[in-house]
Amino acid sequence: MRLIFAGSSEFAIPALEMLLKSTYHEIAMVISQPARPKGRKRRLEDTPLARYALESSLKLLKPEQINSKETIDMLGALNADLLITASYGAFIGKKMRELCKFGSINLHPSLLPKYRGASPIQSVLLANESITGNSIFMLEKHMDSGPILIQEELEIEGNENYSSLHDRLAIQAAELLKTLLSDFEKYTAKAQDHSLATYTQKIERDDLKLDLSLGAGELLPKIRAFSFEPGAYLLFREKPLKILEAELVQEDSVMPAGSITEIIKNQGFCIATGKHQLRIKTVQAAGKKIMPASAWLLGSRAEVGEILK
Repeated sequence: MRLIFAGSSEFAIPALEMLLKSTYHEIAMVISQPARPKGRKRRLEDTPLARYALESSLKLLKPEQINSKETIDMLGALNADLLITASYGAFIGKKMRELCKFGSINLHPSLLPKYRGASPIQSVLLANESITGNSIFMLEKHMDSGPILIQEELEIEGNENYSSLHDRLAIQAAELLKTLLSDFEKYTAKAQDHSLATYTQKIERDDLKLDLSLGAGELLPKIRAFSFEPGAYLLFREKPLKILEAELVQEDSVMPAGSITEIIKNQGFCIATGKHQLRIKTVQAAGKKIMPASAWLLGSRAEVGEILK
């Protein structure tokens, strides 16, 4: 098949890589979001998928408006069979959706109709789900609501964090796409049951702050959902400290929530919460690399009784 592939984040890379290696498909064009200012110096930076496409010498288009007449005319001239989207990050209009012979499909990392929207991977971890998966569906006007062509479950491993689950889902999505494209026309798209739909929201900065008045059991899913990126955090000496790995300690503490209750040599430290304690194992201080909590303790000289808030 002659394909147009649209994506932006790292989630899309395994699928594009699979297509690039295939002898059965031709990538006529890769589409990604334009470069945006990033970091403290606000330097323009391409999306991860755009960088991969350039490194792989693929034709790359980064339109400001994917639904513009100019873009549609340019892509229409390619006479592609199918438009594939994966974490592209913009609405695909009707003319673009109908541009190719077989229409347009999307790779979505949840078992639709559950967890539609921008943050399905984080949301299944926040909900403490044990099963998630991937869905590939026909694009239509409403978000993540099109009929499903193929779907597959994936078990969430114990204490799995966002980064690990993201990578496993990306690989699964690529394999699922490979299966679908091996005999595309045999698959019948089945309508979603919209009455079962649930929705996720874009993750905001305020969502990342840990509330230590909650119990340790409530805090752990949040730590996992945002680790390693963007990182749930607390304030220590008025500066943010990302908490990237922790475990439950059943014992309660008489010390106020947020207090460092114990420092364990070569392991980390414990903090009091609204119920039980958290043993902190991996952290990232502002401007620093991810490190074991024991290494952070050596540099910060944190002491029992100090407060994280």
